[in-house]
Amino acid sequence: MEEYGAEPEKEVDIRRSVDLLYDEKDNNVYKFCLNMSAIDGREFLDNGRWRLCAFPEGDNEIISVVHVNNELAYKIDDFSRIFRYGKGKYAYNLSFSVSTEDGENLELFFNNYFMIVNKKWKKRRYIQEAFTAKGKVKRFYMYCVIWLIRGFYHFFSSVTPKNGTKILFMSETKDYLWGNLKYIDDRIKERGLDDKFHISYSLRKSVGNNKSALSWIRTVFLVAKQDYIFIDDYAPIFGFFKLSPKTKLIQVWHAGEGFKSVGYSRFGKAGSPFPSESCHKAYTYALTGSRSLVKVYEEVFGIEKSAFLPTGMARLDDFLDANKIEDFKMDFFKKYPEFNGKKIILFAPTFRGTGQHNAYYDYDMLDLKRIYEFCGNEWIFLVKMHPFVREPIEIPEEYADRIRDFAEYPNINDLYYVTDILITDYSSNYYEFALMEKPVLFYTYDREFYELTRGVHRDVKSHAPGKVCDNFDELMNALKAGDYEEYKIEQFVKDNFSEYDGHAADKAIDAILLNR
Repeated sequence: MEEYGAEPEKEVDIRRSVDLLYDEKDNNVYKFCLNMSAIDGREFLDNGRWRLCAFPEGDNEIISVVHVNNELAYKIDDFSRIFRYGKGKYAYNLSFSVSTEDGENLELFFNNYFMIVNKKWKKRRYIQEAFTAKGKVKRFYMYCVIWLIRGFYHFFSSVTPKNGTKILFMSETKDYLWGNLKYIDDRIKERGLDDKFHISYSLRKSVGNNKSALSWIRTVFLVAKQDYIFIDDYAPIFGFFKLSPKTKLIQVWHAGEGFKSVGYSRFGKAGSPFPSESCHKAYTYALTGSRSLVKVYEEVFGIEKSAFLPTGMARLDDFLDANKIEDFKMDFFKKYPEFNGKKIILFAPTFRGTGQHNAYYDYDMLDLKRIYEFCGNEWIFLVKMHPFVREPIEIPEEYADRIRDFAEYPNINDLYYVTDILITDYSSNYYEFALMEKPVLFYTYDREFYELTRGVHRDVKSHAPGKVCDNFDELMNALKAGDYEEYKIEQFVKDNFSEYDGHAADKAIDAILLNR
């Protein structure tokens, strides 16, 4: 057994090993019975992540790591235990988890930690415990930065009167106004309410990027002045300080309904938020596409049901406008005349990896030759990768007349107007596409791995509004046979868009800004 001392995405650091006694059975099968209170001599295992390994004999240097099958991996949490001692002040926490290094095999881990009661758990969020000199220096630096931001905010917030007329549209993930934010902003102006409200903008890519001190000062200064702040995505700055009770923070959330877990729905997994005072906890209101989604986002944001306003998604207000659709089609086929008269497949999966810094997609799971042959003279296959995936797909020149990279196309929603079939996986992009009641295929070649490692809030196989294809052969067979299981998308629309009326932006403005 080895202690594994690194994050899953980093280089493995094996700190130490402990020999185990075992009984050898037939066919290289081994049986273990581990006494956790005397596994290391007469001691418990030390704090850390441990995994079972078979050490080589002789000159063989290859160490075999124990893998588990998917069936066992789904049950692994059931074996985790917490043992309290010392009058409840301490606990020995033994949990089991799986991870993958090669994208093919699930490795079994013992997560072995001795815990102490954390009386300051509400304050342990962005600044974590440090055990090295370098870590302590970094921790002190973070303390200083956060206290400066907090002090700067509270000073300017206290000297700036709140009269209910100042609105900030804010994004920490994009440097331009888009989606729900743009539609609400546009509608405010169309209704002439910009005479009553003063509108400001803070649009920058700060999540996952280093920003200058001047950029932070400007952002905090803008935030401190506002009565209303509309945001569209994760914005960690709102975990650094408590907003003035006179300021309302409204999360309009960019996505509809997907499968991948986000926020508190993946609590306990790598990258999940802290229990208290995450930016998600700061929302005054959160908008959802429908009442049926409130339950989903209660879990995601970790806030009470009454904070949600099921107004609908503002960016879908004119989504089905016939004139808009026709105008787009004319412009699109004028720009891409070679697509005219062809049917279009849009391939738009989400990324793999834990976040923006290591996002990728395994292009080896696409057989471009078979896709090209299927397309023939009837189909065009457009590839629209998630914006986090920086490595573009390589399309051989001989396939470029039927397979095209559309990663840089600005608005995926517009592409839906010319799309005949959407192929996705765990992304939420099928949500708005469903309004057009066109077929969706779900290509989930790593479905069980994704569910076990990244996490989903509902299993894909049972809830996807379309045919789920777990390998490339199934995907191609579905395309060739026209087997899309379209009845699922029809039911999905009935369940999720019964309240859709094309006036989501007005509903949000009336409820939040005009108190109607």
